Amino acid sequence: MRIGYDASPIRRRRSGIGYYASALLDALAAEFPEDRFLVLSHLGRVGPSRANVVTTQRLAFPIKELWMQLGLRRTLSRARPDLCHFTNSVAPLGLDLPYVVTVHDLSLVRHPEWHPRTRRLWMRRILRPSILGARRVLCDSEATRRDLLDWLPLEESRTAVVPLGVRASFCRTCAPWERDAVLLRYGLSKPYFLYVGNIEPRKNLPALADAFRAGAPDGVELILAGRRAWLWRGVARRLGPLEREGRARRLDYVAEADLPALYQSALALVYPSLMEGFGLPVLEAMASAVPVIASDIEPLASLVGDAGWLAPPDDVAAWASALAEAARDGDRRARLGQRARARAAGFTWERTARETMAQYRAALS
Repeated sequence: MRIGYDASPIRRRRSGIGYYASALLDALAAEFPEDRFLVLSHLGRVGPSRANVVTTQRLAFPIKELWMQLGLRRTLSRARPDLCHFTNSVAPLGLDLPYVVTVHDLSLVRHPEWHPRTRRLWMRRILRPSILGARRVLCDSEATRRDLLDWLPLEESRTAVVPLGVRASFCRTCAPWERDAVLLRYGLSKPYFLYVGNIEPRKNLPALADAFRAGAPDGVELILAGRRAWLWRGVARRLGPLEREGRARRLDYVAEADLPALYQSALALVYPSLMEGFGLPVLEAMASAVPVIASDIEPLASLVGDAGWLAPPDDVAAWASALAEAARDGDRRARLGQRARARAAGFTWERTARETMAQYRAALS
């Protein structure tokens, strides 16, 4: 099979969807060497160096949206793949090739205020027809699939939940010297709670700051690792007092190679998000044998289960209590960390690749 694979989310500094697109392409190419993957990206050369992975565009195209609706059409008319996979909700309108689309979440539909106006206007025109035109719609979680079916007149049989995976690098225990080197690189010397993800309103970081002030003991830091996204300045202002007191720090973007040691040196991962499609940092922390304090929303609640602390995202007192307990009870942290690693063991990118390939074949049957 010749598969056109949308690699446009794969960037040098990638966030959750970029990690998904990259890790899935790696796993698909490795698991299915007899199939050919045509890499589609406005950024030129991306993707793994494998015999069955082919770059279709060598030069970068400056505007992703224009590339997808115009430039990509020309590429596909020449390449003529059997099937395309669009990895971030949208596809070229009126595409005359069979395709699969992945929908990670429907925050644009449920909470448009979390997105820039230009993105809202563009996605209002393109999101619905992109999804309805797909042969198969893949969702990261049952929560997203339910949102999708509530929103669109879509046959349930055309949808599938394909959970994400976690790279093997997160599943091994880092050597003490590896952890020490990463802590030295980022200037971390105190015990800390760790947040990994974009700095943006939907991540609910102001509530986390309030809970941290109320519940975390002196001498413990709050470390935030993630790139600045839309409206990040407002979030940063709410974190400002903790930063000025030396109790919180923003590391900005952290390279994937440093994340396992950063997770494994933390007291716990904190993830107070108001809405998620999956919650990849939560899975990475769990695979790293680190307990999680997370919002009790779906899909996070099902992912964490009994391997961490769950609290309503708007309940500052409950979050403060969880932070206080996690800071003082090392034995419970260790037990929950081992439980978390066991729960995460079933989530692999190889499994994601196999389930995704099954959907490709179903789309063509």
